[in-house]
Amino acid sequence: MKRNEKGRLILCFAAAVILAGAFWFILRFFEEKMMAETLDGDRTALSSGSVAEEKEPVMGTLKLSGDKYDYYHEFETYLLIGTDASGSEKESSKKYQGNMADFLLLAVFDLTDRTYGMIQLNRDTITEITLLRKNNKGSASADMQLCTAHWYGGDSEASCENTVNAVSKMLGGITIDGYCEINMEDFPKLNHLVGGVEVTLENDFTKDDPKMKKGTTLTLTDEQAYLYIHSRMSMEDDSNTARMNRQKQYMKAYFAKALTLMKTDNTFINNMNHELEDIAVTNISGRQISTMTKILIEGESKGIKEFSGKSKIGQALDDGIDHVEFYIDKTSKIQVMTEMYSLQKRK
Repeated sequence: MKRNEKGRLILCFAAAVILAGAFWFILRFFEEKMMAETLDGDRTALSSGSVAEEKEPVMGTLKLSGDKYDYYHEFETYLLIGTDASGSEKESSKKYQGNMADFLLLAVFDLTDRTYGMIQLNRDTITEITLLRKNNKGSASADMQLCTAHWYGGDSEASCENTVNAVSKMLGGITIDGYCEINMEDFPKLNHLVGGVEVTLENDFTKDDPKMKKGTTLTLTDEQAYLYIHSRMSMEDDSNTARMNRQKQYMKAYFAKALTLMKTDNTFINNMNHELEDIAVTNISGRQISTMTKILIEGESKGIKEFSGKSKIGQALDDGIDHVEFYIDKTSKIQVMTEMYSLQKRK
């Protein structure tokens, strides 16, 4: 290599080293300067007490009794609807008339805390109902019993959606992620899946079944289960409140037994899904069922809640007949919703 070429290479190498060193010192200078400014800012903020605390993002807001309440957890909420045979759902769409919703249960899954709970809703609750027409359209509404929401619409899906919307509005605008509607006549099939449910009878049913004497503890057959959660008019206490108490008792025992089967029988979930496919009207996806199942198995239960309130006889339905009307206590609504959704009132 020639001397002048070798000299140029040495000069280039030296220049590169100098430039790299200078670049490093510049970076260090600015890094230390920025760090010092940050520390000074933190000290100033600490001394003035103005450090902003990180807050959880608001996931949703409800309006209850004129006040706004925020919740900070991620929830999925589903409505279970048990209908009677008052309509004509099995006929053609032109003659379709929705059944009344006799049984209403709101299932609340906290995806953040991995907990779950239920709110049993009184079918006689007076609330705003949208009067859907047969074409599934309509903006008119009236304050009537909650059970009548399923009466409106031109098909089963519209009736369910109308019921979902009524419950959502009644509870401050809560998001309901899906519904599952089952005719009460099909509940014996669900009872059969768990091999019957054991209860201590709170009422006397000997008129329909000699074995169903008040105070008797027995594992309900499929037919007995239907009598226990559906019968009302032939009872000594024919109030919907008494029937709700029996339904709550049955559902607690049912869930306990179903949970045991979920944990011990690998075929139970599939069998349940197959049965629901045949008897249910639902928009709940497989992914949602999987999420619910996982929380039910691994999570902690908050139990089954219900709103307290007052019942009276009235004619809100405007059919010339007296009906029971239930009015939710505002304080009770806020308390139950706060327990379920960990609500925080806006200041």
